[in-house]
Amino acid sequence: MRITRGCNKFCTYCVVPFTRGAEIHRPPDHIVDECRRLADAGRIEVTLLGQTVNHYRFEHGAAVTVNGLTQPQKGRSYKGGHRRDPFGTNGTNGAGERVTTFADLLHRIHEEVPTIRRLRFVTSYPRDFGDDVLEVMQCSERICRYLHAPGQSGSDAVLGRMNRGYRAGEYMEFLDRARGYLDEPEKGRPLMLSGDVIVGFPGETDADFDQTIEMVRRARYKNCFIFKYSPRPGTTAYDKIPDDVPEMVKRKRNNDLLAVQAVISDGISREQIGRTFEVYVEGLSKKSLKAGGMSKSQIRKAGQVALTVGGRDVGPAETAGLAGTAGLAETDGLAGTHAGATVQLSGRTEGDLIVFMDTPSASATDLIGSIVSVRITSADRLSLQGKLE
Repeated sequence: MRITRGCNKFCTYCVVPFTRGAEIHRPPDHIVDECRRLADAGRIEVTLLGQTVNHYRFEHGAAVTVNGLTQPQKGRSYKGGHRRDPFGTNGTNGAGERVTTFADLLHRIHEEVPTIRRLRFVTSYPRDFGDDVLEVMQCSERICRYLHAPGQSGSDAVLGRMNRGYRAGEYMEFLDRARGYLDEPEKGRPLMLSGDVIVGFPGETDADFDQTIEMVRRARYKNCFIFKYSPRPGTTAYDKIPDDVPEMVKRKRNNDLLAVQAVISDGISREQIGRTFEVYVEGLSKKSLKAGGMSKSQIRKAGQVALTVGGRDVGPAETAGLAGTAGLAETDGLAGTHAGATVQLSGRTEGDLIVFMDTPSASATDLIGSIVSVRITSADRLSLQGKLE
């Protein structure tokens, strides 16, 4: 569910502020009402979306109403920092009028729509992530212990050319602060982090890249989206910063960082062996779908349908063209199974770890779209395997 659109940050490699414009935030009542409708329709997991989702803020005194309907509102720039209110206005707009911050919105959804079993959000801008959000997450059992917070580089010089607005030390301080509030593996709720990194950004030296490797090692992402820089028309970097890192160097740095992240991901996965997690069952795994004779295109559609039927919030673009395929994810992989046969189900923990579990084919359909307890028995770099408790 998109709650905010656009971006105010103007990172030099990014075209979003030019194509989508400034941040626009939906009225909080509209968002809570949509969550209720989704819950009434059987959805049990909702993801709040925004380019910088933690910037969400709605000033009620400045709200505009057209034909009785409150309109989305343009956001204003953050001052930065991690105070409870990064705007420095103590929960008002400076004139004593009420505002709804991102922390307030999370709390409202959690308390007012209790049938939403899982609430998560992406993507977070690290510099402006307030302690108020971490406090709400800490005290709200149905808000997932998962954060996607792009670091992009471990070099202050590169971050400066990217116009990210923070230094590497500030980014790591945010991750440490988040772990202090939310990392509770002894309670079965470890905080899982994911990130984005760009290698080969203009001017990146070997020393800069070494600092990025160190950042990734310290961050311990469960997974990280690692990209080679390529100039994109319409961005500030395309027009003003020469692309001076050779392609071969970019490719090597990309592969080297992927190898570092692979070791980290594998280690994090293996740490989960023996733990029991609540797992949201999304559908049959690709392995079972393939065993059921489905083509690659059918498997892709089945995955999309599983998200819809199972209860996650997906948009029209994801479901377009799927008419007549309802039930595909639940039944096609079961064709030809015999009494006592098992199939493999796929699901996710609240920390977004992928879990595969074998279950009798006769009961597989009933489990899709539910949350079940799974004890992890083995692991590899990208997934966990477990048994239903």
